Amino acid sequence: MTARENDELNRLHRPFRDRLLKCAAAVSTIVASGFAASSAWADPPVAMYLFPAGGQRGTEVRFRVGGLYMDRSAAFEMPGPGVRAVPRIEQTKTAWFEGPVIPLVDSQQAEDYPKDLAGSVTIDTNASRGPRAWRVSTSQGATSARPFFVGDLPEVVEEEIDGRAVPVPVRLPVTINGRIFPREDVDIWAFEAKAGQSITCSAVAGKLGAPLEPRLEIRDAQGRRIAESDERKAGMVDTLVRFVAPNDGTYLVHVHDLKFGGLQNFVYRLTVTAGPYVDHVFPLGGRRGSQTAFELSGQNVPGPPVAMALPADGPARYEPTPIIGEAPANVFAIELDDLPEMIEQGPNDELTLATPVEAPVVFNGRIERPGDIDCWSFRGTKDVIYDIDLRAARLGSPLDSVLVLFDADGKELARSDDLSGSQTDSQLRFTAPVDGVFRLRVEERLASRGGQAFAYRLRVAQAIPDFRLQLVTDALSIDRGAEAKLKVRAERQNGFSGEIKMECGTLPTGVSVDLPTIAATANEVELTFKAAQNAAISVQSLSIRGTGVIADQTTARPAKFRVAADETLDVEPLLLAVCMPTPYKLKGIFEIRYADRGTGAVKRFSVDRGGYEGPLEVRLADRQMRHQQGVTGPILTVPAGVSEFDYPVTFPPWMEVGRTSRTCVMAVGEILDADGTKHTVSFTSLHEYEQIVAIVDPGQVSLDVDRRSVTAVPGGTAKLPLQLGRGVGLDGEARVELVVPRHIRGVSAEPVRIAPGSDTGTIVLWFAENDCGPFNMPLIVRATTHQRNKLTAVAEASIEIVVPEK
Repeated sequence: MTARENDELNRLHRPFRDRLLKCAAAVSTIVASGFAASSAWADPPVAMYLFPAGGQRGTEVRFRVGGLYMDRSAAFEMPGPGVRAVPRIEQTKTAWFEGPVIPLVDSQQAEDYPKDLAGSVTIDTNASRGPRAWRVSTSQGATSARPFFVGDLPEVVEEEIDGRAVPVPVRLPVTINGRIFPREDVDIWAFEAKAGQSITCSAVAGKLGAPLEPRLEIRDAQGRRIAESDERKAGMVDTLVRFVAPNDGTYLVHVHDLKFGGLQNFVYRLTVTAGPYVDHVFPLGGRRGSQTAFELSGQNVPGPPVAMALPADGPARYEPTPIIGEAPANVFAIELDDLPEMIEQGPNDELTLATPVEAPVVFNGRIERPGDIDCWSFRGTKDVIYDIDLRAARLGSPLDSVLVLFDADGKELARSDDLSGSQTDSQLRFTAPVDGVFRLRVEERLASRGGQAFAYRLRVAQAIPDFRLQLVTDALSIDRGAEAKLKVRAERQNGFSGEIKMECGTLPTGVSVDLPTIAATANEVELTFKAAQNAAISVQSLSIRGTGVIADQTTARPAKFRVAADETLDVEPLLLAVCMPTPYKLKGIFEIRYADRGTGAVKRFSVDRGGYEGPLEVRLADRQMRHQQGVTGPILTVPAGVSEFDYPVTFPPWMEVGRTSRTCVMAVGEILDADGTKHTVSFTSLHEYEQIVAIVDPGQVSLDVDRRSVTAVPGGTAKLPLQLGRGVGLDGEARVELVVPRHIRGVSAEPVRIAPGSDTGTIVLWFAENDCGPFNMPLIVRATTHQRNKLTAVAEASIEIVVPEK
């Protein structure tokens, strides 16, 4: 926007601004029965991370949940065997690191600023390994489930500090809980290894719901790169690197985002071990209730097959916990089935070499080398429909399969490559034209690929029609007096084409639902939930299921929500929240101003109270329409009944000149419901009329020091001459102080005052005799003065501290 356009906007809006009165601005109660739902708004909670994202069996884990609009307290649940979590999480201090300046145009993107709430979970000693789902709810909604992982190894939680990475020593084996925050952050973990020792480092982030794409790099104590991760070989984890230590000594694993991103929700779990680590297994599964021998490949695993007793019941995905030597192996998965199993033996690379077996059956094979072909044969019955399903990629195998079906004479009947654009497994459905033998050929799509890891399971069985139901979310929030829709998708299997009647459990009082039928030609339906004006504010678990007729029998299937795309965690039932709507909202007049960096801006708001007359607490919103680039604001209280207030924001002295800053605020109130319960509600000023909009100008004060680095002499001092540059009207007293990050020890300075009319001064840095540092980031020298209109103006200079070599 040009200066002329800005002046015109100011001229047009001046009459409106002049009518606004400044007033003070936070928390209390009124009775909610008179609010109109049609004019209500709400800020439903959003869960973004839990840190640490897992814990060791037999321990208590203290964690922080980060998210939006959870205010000071929220309900928390983590159901499942072997874990006991607190029922509520409470507000705690939120760690914040500004990180690098985000330049235009990236700084103009929307960004969230989650706040932390603290809680804990106790994990039983005999708890099963693997994920548990957790969810959060408030009076304004419920969040979708995210995973928390239970492990075997000792765990370490990163103690986060600002600045350049400082190596942190750990002892093997260990699972490290870390976070890549802020942007461009790198974590470094140090460990000891012996010459010839094999070490595996594996990281998980995506399965935690984190956007982090972890990259691992191994360096020795001299900084030489030893190895780096190969995401193509990661298997069940996001990334993995294995190396053999060339010498005794210290090794460092560097962790960062592949694109050098980083935010509060970039959490990870990094396992570093010299113990047993299974890369892949053969066969990829077995029959329930059987004793099956598995070949294990990986680090420090036995050469001969390991016999495992498979459970007689349970889900298809099974994660065994073999003890190899005295240490447990990592988590890996195999598939369970009830059908007879055949394992590849001897040469079978020609159709005529395959011995026919009776179907149903599961064939277990692998493409052991480039160009290898596996052939199988089964006896089929005329007019029976067979489902032939090759499972490889879905079980973690790198095989990109091609499946071909032949008759007894070798005539090709059907062929399958990929199930879908993203799914490389193969599947066929065919009707046997005659009684007799049918042959199958399995190969890798790319002739140059193959190896011990290229395993698969080929299931041949009569196609029995069936269906599964999938929820698009496991949490549904309905404002009191309103409605919400829930989509349910049907996965029709093996030709099931019947209608599916939807059902649900007992609804909360005051809530109704429309339960349509999924028509025979449809694959999804929407359920419409309605909450009465007087429905109780509550959160309740609600089962959703569908019934259909299969083989003349009415069959019910539950509707589930899949937390992770790798089929590791399905969640049921639905969490249904009846929410308190926000009756009030903030209003403002659209205006754009110029603001000097290092100063601030003020916007006048009015409150459309909508019947609410209690106090409001106003602060910077958790959700912003643009990256804030260091903008700060206070927590203000708007007293009961007051409907106008001013809100100030401060722009840092390093803010990018020329960018348009857009700041949103949120107003938090507490409503006393007719039943005597209290509910926290909030409103966020996301509309452009309600934003504090400013174009950033250069600052009106500057600060220079005569050098950019000083040496930290134990017990010594360092004098830094200062030069202050003042703009028009900034001729008053200035205060200069040293800003030391909280993790840096052993350095201090007394504030310096520069008298009116003076532009020079000296600040003296004092260094302790012992325990100084770590000096992994610059210290800030900050000068504060005042303009004639009473607004504060700030300038900063950075100083690097150099530690002399011993």
